[in-house]
Amino acid sequence: MKKQIVILGIAILLIVVGLSGCFNSDNSELNKFIGKWKHGTIQDDIIIEFLSNGKGIYQGNSVEWEIKDGKLVVDFTDRDIILTFDYEFLNNNQILILTELETGQVDDYIKQ
Repeated sequence: MKKQIVILGIAILLIVVGLSGCFNSDNSELNKFIGKWKHGTIQDDIIIEFLSNGKGIYQGNSVEWEIKDGKLVVDFTDRDIILTFDYEFLNNNQILILTELETGQVDDYIKQ
């Protein structure tokens, strides 16, 4: 009986440890976005700000944002516009590359 309890305990421990990585990955991915980002190549002050509550400012417009199916989805709350981006982080998460899926436009942003 003791042997079965030990085996069951080990099995539960392995399952919990294996699943713990699944739950933390979404938050760590979301946390990479949090903060202000300045456009890296355009001289104008184009800023994107992602807040931890899923809201933000995208080039002067109020937005709600989320990561859905591995894509960044930005919903302009004042308009009927939703943009979806592929994204990539470079340079220890200090550079964000956004590729707008509909147009293919690629923009780079530097964390401020």
